[in-house]
Order: sequence, then C-alpha cells, then structure tokens
Amino acid sequence: MFDQSICINSLEDLRSGNATRQAEALLRLVDDEVYEAVPDILPLLNSPETAIRSSAAYALGYLGIDEIKKVGYALINILNDPEEIVRSDAIEALGGLQYIEAVDQIKDKLITDPSALVRASAAEALGELGEPNAIETLEKSLLTIEEDQTVRAYAANSIGLLGTDEILPKLKSYIQYFDGFLKIKAELLGAIYHLGVQESLQQLVGLLDHADEDLAIPILNILTDLKERTNLDKLLQDAPDMESKLINISQKIPILVNHTKQILED
Repeated sequence: MFDQSICINSLEDLRSGNATRQAEALLRLVDDEVYEAVPDILPLLNSPETAIRSSAAYALGYLGIDEIKKVGYALINILNDPEEIVRSDAIEALGGLQYIEAVDQIKDKLITDPSALVRASAAEALGELGEPNAIETLEKSLLTIEEDQTVRAYAANSIGLLGTDEILPKLKSYIQYFDGFLKIKAELLGAIYHLGVQESLQQLVGLLDHADEDLAIPILNILTDLKERTNLDKLLQDAPDMESKLINISQKIPILVNHTKQILED
C-alpha cells in the first residue's frame, strides 16, 4: 500500500514542469505501483525533454494496464519520435502491455527503423505480443546478413515464442548458417528447445565450453528464461551436464558466479 502523501507529492512533481522533479516522480510512481497516476503521466509523452518522454513511456509500460486503449494509442503516437531511446521505450511498453493493436506498427519498426536499438526492442516486443502473423517479419530480420546481431538474436527468440512445431524443420535448417554468429545460434537453439526439441538444450549449454563473457551472458539469460518457462529439474533432465558446465563457466569468469547460482537454485 503506497503512502498517500508521497503519492500526492509525486503527482505535484509531475505537474511542476521541472524535469528533475518529473523524472524522480516517475520512478517513485512505478516503484509504488500508483496506477492512478496514468492521466498525469500521459502528457509527459510530449515533453520537450527526451529523458522525460522516455521515462514516461517506461512508466506507462508498467502502470497503463487499466487504461490500455488510451495508453496504447498514446504510445503508438510517439513511435516516430526523433530520439531512438523514446521510440525504444515506447515499443517496450507496448510489448509489456501486450497491446496487440500495435503489432503492424512494431513490425514496420523492425524492418524500417534506422536504429538497431529500436529494431531490437521491436523484435523482442513482437514475441511478447503473441501474434503468430509476426513470424514472417521476424524471419526476414533473422536472415538479413547486414542486420545487427542483437536484433537477429531477439528475432530468433521471438520466433520460438510465437511458433509451433510446424516451424521446427525450418529453424533446424537455419542452425548451420550461424556457426559464425554464436549469439544468434544460442537464441535459435533456445527457441528450438522451447518448441520441444530436447537435444537442442544440450547443444546450447555446449556453447559454454569455449564461451567468453560476451557469449556466456546471453546464454545464461536464455537458460534463466527457459527455467522460468519450465523448471530446473526439466532442464537438468534434458541436459545432464548443464550443472557442470555452469560451474565451469563461473570458475572461468567469476563475474558470472551469482547468475549461475541463480539458475541452479531450485
């Protein structure tokens, strides 16, 4: 339960016109889950300050669920904001709210936006929106050689979330093309496992054998996500040496110790 006086002060800060006060208030309102603040946050999407527009979009992604049509429409209207961080945060908010009416606009952003940050957000959001008609656009992104690796990796993950076993032969055929792009290959293996192919998990954890920190982190993120979608016992059953490989990578790269422990905690 949030403190009413703090809520009132935060709303006053939103209306103050002072960017510093507005930024701090937006964070407080999200932390305190003050859904009633949405009408006061919406006008900040038109703030002259980039950071405020961005923070407002971020906040609406958490607080806008009770007024999703109004919030979704407002977020769509800033998808052409001149600043990439604003466009990215707006797309992430739309994905978080699962505002499916934005699917076509986000598909367009995945292909046409000049910013890799925005395209990556679009690829991720399409997976969250749950509309299988986005798969074709995601495949186009995945298979575009000139595309940023992070964007392609998010596209692979989202295909796994949206696809069915009917797409598995196609995804399996793609694996051979990504031996030189291991982050993408890792996401593709995670997607294939999510769709029911057990042996792909063993292939995924096998990538840890020669992984540096730059590759190990996304692999651990994939394993964390898969654990949340299934459970640890299932992962250990399908990849019996996962535990030993996680221990080995944490010894090789000590900064990963806490992350590997979190994965192995039941």
